[in-house]
Amino acid sequence: MAQHMDLILATAGFDYIIRLWYPHNATCFKKLCHRDSQVNQLDISNDGKYLAAAGHQQVRLYDLQSPSPYPAITYDKLHKNVTSVGFQRLKQWLYTGGEDGLVCIWDIRSAVCQRKLKLASGVNTLALHPDQTILFIGQENSTCSYWDLRADKEIIIHKNSTKEGSIQSIAVNNIASQACAIDNKGLLRLWNIQDMNKVELMLSKQCHENRGLKCTFSPDCASIATTSADTTAKLWNISEKDISLSETLSTPEQKWVWDACFSTDSQFLFTGSSDGTVRLWDSLIASSPKQEYAAHQKAVVSIAFWDREAQSFYVNEGSAT
Repeated sequence: MAQHMDLILATAGFDYIIRLWYPHNATCFKKLCHRDSQVNQLDISNDGKYLAAAGHQQVRLYDLQSPSPYPAITYDKLHKNVTSVGFQRLKQWLYTGGEDGLVCIWDIRSAVCQRKLKLASGVNTLALHPDQTILFIGQENSTCSYWDLRADKEIIIHKNSTKEGSIQSIAVNNIASQACAIDNKGLLRLWNIQDMNKVELMLSKQCHENRGLKCTFSPDCASIATTSADTTAKLWNISEKDISLSETLSTPEQKWVWDACFSTDSQFLFTGSSDGTVRLWDSLIASSPKQEYAAHQKAVVSIAFWDREAQSFYVNEGSAT
């Protein structure tokens, strides 16, 4: 990883405080106030200027270059919990999804919702395709779909079933070749998305015996990390037709593992747990955490990591509006 002044680790959860850390030495250098609501998800803009925090009925935008601990903008015309938030790469817009079944596209500065998609079920998770024109959606009723922002059309890639669990997390890899989703029964699905007109299910695999909470691709697209209520995070190697378990990351103190994100070089993984601790794991020496970030008083359910070096790798730009 790069020098710590070029890195930001943001963590949040149920204690109404967002903490910003220097990842190398586990120093918390700033606390952001998030009153009256837990934080469900964090995202940092590509240039490192803004941090978005999704909470109950609102999203708050913080200026990371300002000394103020308070939000600069609040997006508050929302109902129920906002479960997912993210930035378009060039900060042209912000996207959100929530338990009210709405996926929204927001003008960042005016906090006006420019476009919306109403779904039949609550939205648990969103992921933006690298070309910035497709939003993958995971729903409470186990449906996986995507919103084609150019055509303004929803395409279903996995239909809901009463026997299946709700989709807890969905992810797309950096080279737009695969997408994955994990449900609340610990089942992971992996799709080939190289041709968006013919999305193909590659495999379904039982990755955890308990509730799945997060899935994410490594930046080099060689691995998937999954987390669960079974108190573990797992690393999976991706082969042509399957995934295989590489490491199981756990400590005796660790409880539910809610979130995970990779470092830019794909070697390190951050995880956040119900025990209030964020852990940094080295995938090459995974027997114990390399670093612990222990300051939260309640569960850590969201992590965002920003690396200045990560700004240079993209596929073709796109626009939703």
